Amino acid sequence: MKSFFYILFSLIILASCDTKPKASSSLTKYIPRKAAVVIKTNDFKDLKSALVNNDLIQELAPTALYKTLVKGQTLFKDIQPDGETLLCYTKLGRNDYDISMITKAHASLFKGDSLLMKEAALKDPTIKTLGGTAHYLIYKDVLIASTSKILLENVLREDNTDIYEDDLFEKAYTSSSNSATASIFIRGSEGASLYKSLFPNATANALKNSFSWTAADVDLDNNDIRLSGVALVQDSTSQRLSLLKDTQPVVNRIASITPTAAIAVEAITYDDWQQFKSSKADFLKLDLSKYTLAREDLFASFSEVGMIHLPKGKVIVGVSTDITVTGNELASASEKAEFRKVSIYEINMGSAFAKAYSPILNLSSPTLYASIDDFYLFAENQESLETVIANYQNKATLSNSATFQNTESTLSRASSYLYISSLGSNAFKELASEDGQKVLKDITLDGYDYSALQLIQEKDYLLLNMAILKNDEATTDANIAQIANVKLSADITMTPQLVTNHRTNGKDVVVQDINNTLYLISNAGKVLWQKDLDGQILGNVQQIDLYRNGRLQLAFTTPSSFYVLDRNGKEVSPYPLSFKDNITQPLSIFDYDNNSNYRFVIVQNDKVLMYDKNAKAVSGFTFTEAGSAILYPPAHMRIGNKDYITIAENSGKLHILNRTGKTRIDVKEKINFGDTPIYKYGNNFETFTVNGEKVSINTSGKLTQSISDFQSDSKIAIEDKLKVGLRENNLVVNGKKREIAFGTYTSPSISSTGKSQYIAITNTESSEVYIYDNKGVLLPNFPIYGTSKADVGFLRSNKSLGFVTQGGSNSVLIYKIN
Repeated sequence: MKSFFYILFSLIILASCDTKPKASSSLTKYIPRKAAVVIKTNDFKDLKSALVNNDLIQELAPTALYKTLVKGQTLFKDIQPDGETLLCYTKLGRNDYDISMITKAHASLFKGDSLLMKEAALKDPTIKTLGGTAHYLIYKDVLIASTSKILLENVLREDNTDIYEDDLFEKAYTSSSNSATASIFIRGSEGASLYKSLFPNATANALKNSFSWTAADVDLDNNDIRLSGVALVQDSTSQRLSLLKDTQPVVNRIASITPTAAIAVEAITYDDWQQFKSSKADFLKLDLSKYTLAREDLFASFSEVGMIHLPKGKVIVGVSTDITVTGNELASASEKAEFRKVSIYEINMGSAFAKAYSPILNLSSPTLYASIDDFYLFAENQESLETVIANYQNKATLSNSATFQNTESTLSRASSYLYISSLGSNAFKELASEDGQKVLKDITLDGYDYSALQLIQEKDYLLLNMAILKNDEATTDANIAQIANVKLSADITMTPQLVTNHRTNGKDVVVQDINNTLYLISNAGKVLWQKDLDGQILGNVQQIDLYRNGRLQLAFTTPSSFYVLDRNGKEVSPYPLSFKDNITQPLSIFDYDNNSNYRFVIVQNDKVLMYDKNAKAVSGFTFTEAGSAILYPPAHMRIGNKDYITIAENSGKLHILNRTGKTRIDVKEKINFGDTPIYKYGNNFETFTVNGEKVSINTSGKLTQSISDFQSDSKIAIEDKLKVGLRENNLVVNGKKREIAFGTYTSPSISSTGKSQYIAITNTESSEVYIYDNKGVLLPNFPIYGTSKADVGFLRSNKSLGFVTQGGSNSVLIYKIN
C-alpha cells in the first residue's frame, strides 16, 4: 500500500483535463470495458475553477503528467457539458491512455461552432471527427467523445447491450456524492499498470492486487485536497485489502514513536490476532486449522504493527497490549548494547514478520530489537533503532509535531490501515521517471508537510480518508529532530564542527578520531571522505578561498604540519607544509583587505612564522620571536583604517603590531592573562585576567583594569558585542545573570547564524546540550542529549537551523531545530 496516496493525488490532476441537471447513472453503460480510471463531476465549470485555484495542483503544473492532461483537455475544448459528466482513461500502450468523455447531449453542447451544433441536433448516430485528433458520437441522447475511434465503434457494435456490467463498480458509483467537486473511481485490475505508468522507478507496486474498485469524492479548496470514499474487495479473491476483512480498527499509536524526520510510516491494526490470521489463511486459500506461523504469540500481543521508513533504514514497530506477555515472548534474546539507558537485544526473527503480514505490509527480517514504554522496535541495524529511541526521548515525533497536527485533525483516531508520508522528504520524486525527476527537482511544495491515507474496515467495505493540507506559514514544529547519528570507526577526539559546503551554501561536519583520521560528513549524516593526518588538529578547522572563485578549502595545523584540503579531501599544492619543531597554537589566518590575499601565521612556542597564500615565507614581517611562550593564536583586528596584530606572551607582555610586525602600540604594563584571547571591543582591545578582571587598552596604549561580571574561574566567550560567562550554576549574558542546573559544563560557545547569535553549553555530567538566544533565553525543548560542545548553524542555505555534537565515544549527532 506504500505510496497509494500518490495515485489518488495524481488522479485529482487527471480531472483537470476535462459539468447541472439531475445526476444520472445511465451514462455508466458507455464506460469502456477496460477503463482504468473514471472521473465523475456534476459541474464541470466548478471543477475547472477549483483546479486552477488550488495551490498544490498549480505547484505541479510543470510536470509532464499535468501537461499531458491539459493537452487532453484541449481535445474536448468545444464541448460544454451540462450536468453529470464522466471522464474515462483506458490504457492504450505502455505509458499512454485513451481519454473519453461521456455526458448528456443538449442544445448548447458545442461551444460557438454552428456546424457542430447543427450536427448534434440531427442526433445522427455516426462517428464524427472532433478537432482533428478526437472523435465523437451522439447515441441515445448521450455524447461520447474519445481519442480512440475503436472505443466509439464498440458502442455501436454492442447496441442494446449493457456494455458495463460490474456490480462492485455500481456499488462504488452509487456511494459517490453528487455535490463533490469530483469523484474518482480506480479499477483494481488495472491498478498495477496505472501505478507503473505514473511511478516507473518504484520498487514495489502499491496497487497490484489490492482491491476491486476504489471510489473517492474530491474536496478542493485554495490550499487543501481531501478525499473520502470506499475501497471494495471482491469475495474469494486474493486481494491484499482482504486481509483486513472482519477485523476491528484500533486507535493508532504509531505516530507517537515516529520521528518527524521519517520519510513515511505505515501501519495496520487489529483487535483480534486470530481473526487476522483467519483472513490471511483465506487469502492464501489454506485450511485455518492447519495454518501455523512462527512467533504467533508475539504477534497476538500486538494491536498495531507498522514500519517506519527512515532516511537510513527501516524500523518495524509493534504496539503491545500487554508488555509482560510481549516481554516473555522475547525473553530469549541476548543483550548487545545500551543506548540512552535503553537495552538493545540481538534476536533471530528470520522472516516471521514478512510471512505474517505480507502482502499488506512489506516487512524486513530484523536481527535487533529494543522496547521503550509499550513500543517494541525491530530493525536490521542498530543505528535505525537509536534514531527512533533518540527522537522519542527528545519528543521529536509526529504526535508532538505542530506541522502534523493540521493533517492529524482530519483523521479518525482508529484505522485499519494508515499511511503517512513526509512531502518535505521529497521521497515521492524518486518514484518518477528520470525526466520527471528533473522537473520535480525544482518543485518545493512549501507548506505541504504531510499527506495521510486511512482505511477503516466496515462490514463489507473499507472507508477511505485522505488529506493533503497546507500549513500556515507561521506553523512550525517547536521541537528538535535528530536527523543523523554517525558512528566512526574509532573514538572522537575533536569536537564536531560545522563547515560551509560551497556547493549548497549549507553545512557539513568535520570531526577527527583518535587515529588522527579526519572525516567530512554531510548534514544528512553521510560520510563523504576520510583523510589520515599526521597528528591531532590544533583548534578549529578554518575555511579559505585560495583561488578567489567561491570554492572553499579547509585549513588547519597539527603539531607537525600545516594542511590545506579541497572539498574532496585532497591536499592542495604546495601544502601540506611540514615543520621540524612542534606547532603549539592553532593556525591564524589574516585577510587584511578581505580580498583572499591571505597571511598564515604559525606559532612554535615563542617563534612566529608567516606565510603567504603560495606557502612562501613573508620576509617583510619582522616579528619572528617573542620573549616567552605565546599564549594564544595571534589575531588581526582593524580599528578605523589601521591594522593591528596582537600577540600575548606567557610573561604577561602584550605586543600590538602593524602589518610588518613592528610595534604599533607600546603596552608597557604586564597582564596576568586568563583563558580569554585578546578581542576588539569598540575602539579598544580587551581581555580578562586569570582573576576575572577586565583589561582594556586603548589605541594610545593606556591600560585600565576593572571589576567585571566574571570571577576568577569563569569560562568566558565573546563575539562582537555578546559577552558570556559561566561559573558553577550561573550563566551571565551581557551582565544579566541566570541560574542553571548544577553540573560540569563545557566553556560556552557563540555561533552567529544569519542575523541571530546562539549560546551553547553542554553539561557533560548529564550529557545535556543547552542552547540559548543572545539574551540568555533557553530555546524550546532544550536540554537535549549530547556529550560535547555544540556548533550551531543553518544546515541548509539560510534555513533548517541545527547543530552538531558528540553522542557516544565514537558517534556524531546532527540535530535540526524547528
